[in-house]
Amino acid sequence: MRLPSVAALACSMLLAGAIAEAAGAARPPDISGPWIAPHAVLSLKTLAGKAPPLTAAGQRLYAQNRANLKSDPMRACLPGGNPRLMNTAGYPFNVVQGSDYYAIMFQWNHRERIVFMNSEHFKNLGPGYFGQAVGHWEGATLVVDTTGYNDRTWLDDSGLPHSKQLHTVERIRLRDPQTLEVRMSFSDPAIYTHDWEAVLTYRKRPGVLIEEDNCVKRLGITLESKAEQKSGG
Repeated sequence: MRLPSVAALACSMLLAGAIAEAAGAARPPDISGPWIAPHAVLSLKTLAGKAPPLTAAGQRLYAQNRANLKSDPMRACLPGGNPRLMNTAGYPFNVVQGSDYYAIMFQWNHRERIVFMNSEHFKNLGPGYFGQAVGHWEGATLVVDTTGYNDRTWLDDSGLPHSKQLHTVERIRLRDPQTLEVRMSFSDPAIYTHDWEAVLTYRKRPGVLIEEDNCVKRLGITLESKAEQKSGG
């Protein structure tokens, strides 16, 4: 039997190493685990630090929301939507990373958001609180394209509105091992005069578990506490 030469073995080893290195380079970064907004995002701002460019209809709806904060959908335990639920103070979220999908598991009222990977937008079952999200990797950046939102959520705690025409694109990357950056574009011609972008950041929370949370129960406790305070209990 003819044995391979030393040169042939060396070439084979180099080729195997190159293939392994290429496979490693193609592997997306690990963004899984628990994350939390480092501070409450009360009002979204554009990249220039300005208020989003509202149309006349958007201004009226925004003023209406701000004048009646009790109409906040989250006060009725409705899903906070995107990106608001990622910025809810004190509530972490967990990213579950897979090849076919990514899941974002929110502690707030135990909600979830699914991102279908390497897929085109498909026929939606109807407008949803989180819309229909499809994603793909561009190098080390996860790009998430979402349509099919309903118009029942606010974009932030201040009451920033949107319509069913909302289309968002998120570019998600690790700024460093402990910091997740989301650069998000918003397109909604019914509410905004032109497309705009915002940048949001999140901190890693190693070891933090996503706890069971029941919004209705929390509201019940709050109402009971207020009743006791009024009665002097």
